[in-house]
Amino acid sequence: MIKDTIQSILEITNINGQSSVTSSKVFRPLKIFTLQKNKACHLIFSNYGGGFVEGDHIDLSIDCKADTVSAFSSQANTRIYKSENGKISKQSIKGNLGENALVIFMGDPIVPHKDSIFEQHLHWTLEKNSVLLIVDWFEAGRILNGERFTFDSFFTELKIESNGIPIVWDRFKMDPTKNNMNSPGAFLDHSSYINIFLAGDENLERVKLIELQLRFLATLYFHEHIENKSESLVRIGSAIKVNEQVFMVRCSAKNNEMLKPFVRRLAEYLSDKELLGFNPFEGRN
Repeated sequence: MIKDTIQSILEITNINGQSSVTSSKVFRPLKIFTLQKNKACHLIFSNYGGGFVEGDHIDLSIDCKADTVSAFSSQANTRIYKSENGKISKQSIKGNLGENALVIFMGDPIVPHKDSIFEQHLHWTLEKNSVLLIVDWFEAGRILNGERFTFDSFFTELKIESNGIPIVWDRFKMDPTKNNMNSPGAFLDHSSYINIFLAGDENLERVKLIELQLRFLATLYFHEHIENKSESLVRIGSAIKVNEQVFMVRCSAKNNEMLKPFVRRLAEYLSDKELLGFNPFEGRN
């Protein structure tokens, strides 16, 4: 039996300088915890059952109105559990940033378990002078349990539009049952990746601040290797200015522990009063 998908809705509004959730309709399997952090609103995603159970569908619409400051994170790793009957677990998030809004979207890694099937679609639209930072984090399974690329299928799509024009359209699909994920053209001996997209007018102060930090972290963490052989690198990464509205970082590593320092440093920097004003990863191990 196919589960009906009911759209969850979030609305965030600036009220006297404080960003607050002013409308919320959240349906299973999604859970959202809301915290007020100075001027910003911190929303933490979770799931009933601790992850996506076979056939779970999440459909979420987010409206971040003008002048709001919001951060979206997760309670823990997003686990995709085994699909015993071939049913897809799916997540669709559509978000809109009003004028001058700032959104930080940085959850913990998605971790697909053995025999799981997962599909994700993220679609964000930006209005004038809004800024979006997305951290898309993945690990190839429960590595310590010996599950490395043992899932059936994983697909993720990110689309960002500004003034009705796509400025990012990124798709990535893995089918370990059909392709060799250990080939040099795939992951080789790496098991984790992070894609980071910073979207917004390059002349905005917020964009300048975040881009500067991303460049610094890329220099710090991606250029520290003695040998120039891909087999010896615990991290491989690049940071690039795509155009006047998009700055991008891509990085893969042998495991998530090699990526955590990068993410922690970035989260710490976001506590700058000109950005979030708090660390969205504070208290994490």
